[in-house]
Amino acid sequence: MLGNGGTDRLRAAATADETRGDARPIGLDLLLRAVGPVALHDRDGWIDFGPAGGSYYYSRTRMDASGSISVDGRSLSVEGIAWFDHQWGDFIAVGGGGWDWFAINLGDGTDLTLSLVRDRDGSYPLVYGTLVSADGDVRHLPREAFSVEVTDRWTSPRTGAEYPAGWQIEVPEEDLEIDLTPTVSDQELDTRATTGVVYWEGSQRVEATRRGRPVGGEAYVELTGYGAPTGP
Repeated sequence: MLGNGGTDRLRAAATADETRGDARPIGLDLLLRAVGPVALHDRDGWIDFGPAGGSYYYSRTRMDASGSISVDGRSLSVEGIAWFDHQWGDFIAVGGGGWDWFAINLGDGTDLTLSLVRDRDGSYPLVYGTLVSADGDVRHLPREAFSVEVTDRWTSPRTGAEYPAGWQIEVPEEDLEIDLTPTVSDQELDTRATTGVVYWEGSQRVEATRRGRPVGGEAYVELTGYGAPTGP
């Protein structure tokens, strides 16, 4: 990956020898160009976790993407919208229970990020969001500005982990309601052999209304802390 000033070039490839089982060689070559402002989360880009440390965190929530993907030697031209997230700091101890993270691009140009960080007891000590309007205005959302309700669940047949698998999101001040359902239920990633964790992340179907009018969109959700514990 190479990038600067809102333009990034992504290149990746895996040969048949590097993939497992019957997987075919794959690759991508994408050019990303930001079409909106940088979104600094929690107003100034600094997330304070108190005794657990803190982190810098910003996103480019909407980038034009164009290029190609290759599968088994066949190259296909592609174009679409990409999302770029960057977070770093000394916050490794925060969220001992995991987190639920939502990235949503709506068809009217609105972009929404929500972060719900869980403690080991299942409570949510840290909840915040960032809304980027179609005109580029970036607004911090405190926890009281939105709600997230789980509407369905899915249990992994491999690890036995139970994940949320559907959500209803409301942002009252925006008169915005969003329903998310996974495009594929099984988007679990078992990386215990490398990173030591099991988690779920993947694309969503979006049904949304603003002021009662339908608004399409795309979304991505990441869930950690629900998977099988690490260790033997």
